[in-house]
Amino acid sequence: MNNPNVKPLVAAIALATAATTSYAQDNSADDAQLLEEVVVTGFRGSIASSLNTKRDAAGSVDAIYAEDIADFPDQNLAESLQRIPGVAITRDAGEGRQVSVRGLGPQFTRVQINGMEAMSTTGGTDSSGGANRSRSFDFNTFASELFTELAVLKTSSADVDEGSLGATIQLKTARPLDADDNFNAAVNAQLGYNDLSEESDPKLSAVISGKNDSETFGWLASVSYSDRNALEEGFSTVRWQQSGDWISCGNCADGDPSEVSDYFHPRIPRYGKLTHEQERIGFTGTLQWRPTDRTEIVVDYLQSTFDASRDEEFLEALIRSEADSTNLLSYEVDSNGTMVAGSLDNANIRIENRHDELETDFSQFTAELTHDFTDSFRVSALVGTSESSFENPIQTTVIFDDKASAGIEGATPAQYTWDFTSNNELPEVSFGNFDVQNPDNFVYTNIRQRPNYTDNNFDNFKFDAEWDINNALTLKGGVSYKSYEFDVGEKRYDTSLSGIDSVGGPIAIDGLYYITSMGDGLGAPSGTTLSWISPDVGAASDAVGLDSLPVSNDRLQDNRSVSEDDTGYFVQLDWNTELAGMGFRGNAGVRYVETDQSSSGFQDAGDEPVLVTVDRTYDDTLPAINTVLEVTDNMFVRASWAKVMTRPSLSDVTPGGSVDGFNNTVSYGNPFLDPFRADAIDLSWEWYFMDDALLSVAYFQKDIESFITSRTDEGVAWSDLGLPDDLLNGTPADPSESFDVNRRVNGGGGDLDGFEIQYQQPFTENIGIILNYTKVDSEVNYAADGEEPDMNQLTGMSPKSYNGTLYFENDTFGARISYTFRDDYLTRYPGRNGNDLEYTASTANVDMSLNYNVTESLKLTLEGINLTDEFNHQVVDSSDRVSVYHHTGTQYYLGAQYKF
Repeated sequence: MNNPNVKPLVAAIALATAATTSYAQDNSADDAQLLEEVVVTGFRGSIASSLNTKRDAAGSVDAIYAEDIADFPDQNLAESLQRIPGVAITRDAGEGRQVSVRGLGPQFTRVQINGMEAMSTTGGTDSSGGANRSRSFDFNTFASELFTELAVLKTSSADVDEGSLGATIQLKTARPLDADDNFNAAVNAQLGYNDLSEESDPKLSAVISGKNDSETFGWLASVSYSDRNALEEGFSTVRWQQSGDWISCGNCADGDPSEVSDYFHPRIPRYGKLTHEQERIGFTGTLQWRPTDRTEIVVDYLQSTFDASRDEEFLEALIRSEADSTNLLSYEVDSNGTMVAGSLDNANIRIENRHDELETDFSQFTAELTHDFTDSFRVSALVGTSESSFENPIQTTVIFDDKASAGIEGATPAQYTWDFTSNNELPEVSFGNFDVQNPDNFVYTNIRQRPNYTDNNFDNFKFDAEWDINNALTLKGGVSYKSYEFDVGEKRYDTSLSGIDSVGGPIAIDGLYYITSMGDGLGAPSGTTLSWISPDVGAASDAVGLDSLPVSNDRLQDNRSVSEDDTGYFVQLDWNTELAGMGFRGNAGVRYVETDQSSSGFQDAGDEPVLVTVDRTYDDTLPAINTVLEVTDNMFVRASWAKVMTRPSLSDVTPGGSVDGFNNTVSYGNPFLDPFRADAIDLSWEWYFMDDALLSVAYFQKDIESFITSRTDEGVAWSDLGLPDDLLNGTPADPSESFDVNRRVNGGGGDLDGFEIQYQQPFTENIGIILNYTKVDSEVNYAADGEEPDMNQLTGMSPKSYNGTLYFENDTFGARISYTFRDDYLTRYPGRNGNDLEYTASTANVDMSLNYNVTESLKLTLEGINLTDEFNHQVVDSSDRVSVYHHTGTQYYLGAQYKF
């Protein structure tokens, strides 16, 4: 919603009406000291608050409180959340970005900030998902210092908004009236150092709050700033494919290249150097007013800006459609049909540098008021609006090709050799007598410009009422309305230089390059070429007048939008009584929601793309029940059941289509997709056997009724698609080639089940441990209705994940070391280019934190993140062909915190 009158109207309504409280707001006893925890208490106190939240909940909930977040060595919210059992994260540029809960990926998780649903999106490297155009939430746009509580609701109840198949994550900022003192302030300053980039990075945060003597009015403001310079280096292949029509094959029988046609070779093997510069600024502001003992009004504002630039430099060989002009001199193949080594003559050597500038602006305003009419009847309501605007206004790629491949007469053909025999992830790569640092061997052949954006807007309203029927029963009911708009667009100017006005063809690169090098600490085999000339993007852009060239809109199929209006109603009965002499509490209710969806996208139709808009309405009835049996004062048994749903991905429900000339795929959306729907069961046993201690076991199961999947028709000739040939401009694809056509459909269902074990205990007054382990198994049908079942695990699901923290803390000194493991997880099924699947290999991260209290007001800190320099390792095929193998080094922070 872009109406400029909306936000003032929302504010006026909010102050006159009310706001609802979420689960986290139901824990007022725990919340009463949140700000004090940030300023005064230590890690042990935050553990106690987290256990109280878990213990008092009706469903399965895990939380982290402010001191816990501030003291963990975390760069952002995602890395804080990974400490919670069952939560695993994905990273971009060495930093946490998205989360999965109990094996269900980011698209199945909903996020609420101060009680209202919100969306935050940013961009990433292609290997980490690129620009976020789904319902997944990018947590790297926020600093963890802005929040005082993170709660993960792993079971559903009728009074919690729908939309989550996996979990609802609630983020909460501080409340000024919760502080003990009338005035509070704290400043935290850190200086970071990365051992790979060898850059120093500052981090600053501050919080200030006050309240009047009568404790009826309070205010709070917090701010955070960080500047991060990261270096990412490694090897990638852009997948593997079966060999094509080589000109000749040196060590094939009779030189016949058909001998190797069934073997897999790397498509675009390349060493790369990626430079990331990121600036994150965040602000929160809160006004809290309690005019009477029965009334409270809270107004919150949250702003976060995440600006980044990224340069991706690659030295690569194109062994794709270009293979039919390349001579395979020799090769070595393993038992899986993988060319683990190969030597080429007349190779197509390419150098490219892509420069991205990325901007994410997130803002949210909420206002809430609660009022108790009597001791037994109360109401609450919430109004709010949020906006996440992501822009990638500059995405420029400059390409140099070797002269022979560019068709320059008399040029010496390039040579290329790859060899994985001594290292499965980092091959030895060399170029024979071809010098990749000699500018005379290359010409400037291509430039691309692809600006794009993604906008997400939410407007929320809730109104709830509660009536205590008696001391044991409370009846709740409410209505909610969400208006959500998603808009994405992209423009392109992709061309060879011969297509640019006044440029007749490839041009010399004099003055348009510099020498780049990489590989310190990478561990690449001796003899690997790791220095080359790299395009100077600015100079190369100026050389062809890029800024004066019109950016075409021929990617209309990438311009699409979705709007949704969701109206929900719920009724719920809470109870707290006894059963057979044991405490028995819980809730049972039902939520009904109607979704009105309108999606628009362009479809190619002859010479002119056509904008298609499809309207659709569907509804869901979602019952839920949560029970807690208090076997003893310290031993609980929980049981939950619910029907849950997640709406389809936004990119899947738009009716437009897209063409990928680099991967030879054509994709179409489907606005008539039904949501993911499932029956969810959760059983747990919890034993709080001493203060700040817990031993628990939980079993969970989800019966997924319908699983959205792709139906792919392979090998479809481009001429049979009826699409214009110019859609392939600027890509390696040719209209004579065949393509895989992907369509999203509702397929069969599947099952997911697993268990969690949590254990934490202080061994002494100062030493303790926190451990958790999650095991998940799933089997879902990736086939479309009417096709033979094709069963495999869920994408994004790690069968095993666990983490542990060993801590020491006294009045003067604190130390913590944390270990986090995430198992392999499937990223795509079926795989592309004849590979059976694609997955990301397991990761094991070690972090540490030290702090020393110089005085009651001054604390010194030292943090280390990713101490073992874990690699991002992506793989295609079950035979483990490397796709990406990159690392970002270890990050350290030295800091000081002062409390006024």
